[in-house]
Amino acid sequence: MKSSEKKNLYRRFLEKELNAAELDEFFLLVENGEFDLDYLDMMPAVKEELVIDSPVKIRPVFKLFIKISIAASLVLISALAYLAQRKAENLKQQTSFTTVIVPVGSIKIITLTDHSVVTLNSGSVFKYPAAFASGSRKVFLIKGKGFFEIAKDKHRPFTVYSAKLSTTALGTSFTVENYKNYQLEKIRLYTGKVEIGSQQKGFTALKLIPGQQYSQVGDAGEKSVFDNENQLKSYIEEGTLEFNNTSLTEALAQVASYYNTTLQFEKQDLKGFAISGRFRNEPLKDVLKTLLFTHHLKFKKIPEGYVIMN
Repeated sequence: MKSSEKKNLYRRFLEKELNAAELDEFFLLVENGEFDLDYLDMMPAVKEELVIDSPVKIRPVFKLFIKISIAASLVLISALAYLAQRKAENLKQQTSFTTVIVPVGSIKIITLTDHSVVTLNSGSVFKYPAAFASGSRKVFLIKGKGFFEIAKDKHRPFTVYSAKLSTTALGTSFTVENYKNYQLEKIRLYTGKVEIGSQQKGFTALKLIPGQQYSQVGDAGEKSVFDNENQLKSYIEEGTLEFNNTSLTEALAQVASYYNTTLQFEKQDLKGFAISGRFRNEPLKDVLKTLLFTHHLKFKKIPEGYVIMN
């Protein structure tokens, strides 16, 4: 780089005019010794100050020492300014969120900055930051269902926040379901370990091992087991709805989320009803007919969606 270009680069650094790319170039030049003692001799302001403020003649060895001190100070100041700017940029990324809304009948696969992969089902709403903090990784499943394959990082736990629950892991795979309108949440663990916490008072954190799940309706939760072999990839990657002796209340909550609609029903009226079936991109009315036919239930259209009736 020409001397005039280096002078201009240094001047713009002092005046805080450099962008991120130019800052990287500046510090690379510093590291490579481009701003050495000879360069200090080219800075009249610094040189003049040394001459005028010295009442006695400065010996060459002391002049060299002063130049080295100034050079070291400039590098230190530059490094601190660089680190401060990087920290500010990182904090800005941590508070900058992207919200994903999955269209009906589709799925969305997202690779996060830590290489974790999230597969979101139809109708899901998911929120994540542009960058994770140094000590934690936090994302939010606002609505719907997501399959999380978490990249291992023992220094930064990964937490998925849903309505009332939080699911924390280091490196594992699990699903989180959040049907807030129906006060229903479910976590299923496929590999590794997770710890479940809650915002509600008196909740005791609990851990799951592969094949275990935790379901919560309202403030009442239950830990149980499920068959975790050969039933995940087949439908979540295809965006398919699948029920295997699932309670009708839970099935309807999933359907409402999947089709991004409202289904009104009384939970007490559906207590004890279960359903099995598999659906993919079928009309909502056909799905409801199939689910409700077995239990001799009916439904009618309302502006917001449908009402389920006896």
